[in-house]
Amino acid sequence: MNDKTTVNVFLVNGIRLSGQLAAFDQFAVLLESGPGAQLVFKHAISTVLPANGRSQARDPTEVPVSGD
Repeated sequence: MNDKTTVNVFLVNGIRLSGQLAAFDQFAVLLESGPGAQLVFKHAISTVLPANGRSQARDPTEVPVSGD
């Protein structure tokens, strides 16, 4: 993701937060939006997606299959 990419952060309790990831460490992420910032502990995060709705993940059909 680019430095200025806006993301949606979905929490385990269903709340959606939106903003830019400013920083992170082992336990938390700092999400900046509007006039302030929010510190969110990673154990409370369910999903992080780009706000534009397009994931940068590969299509599941492109996942390499391991040979047995």
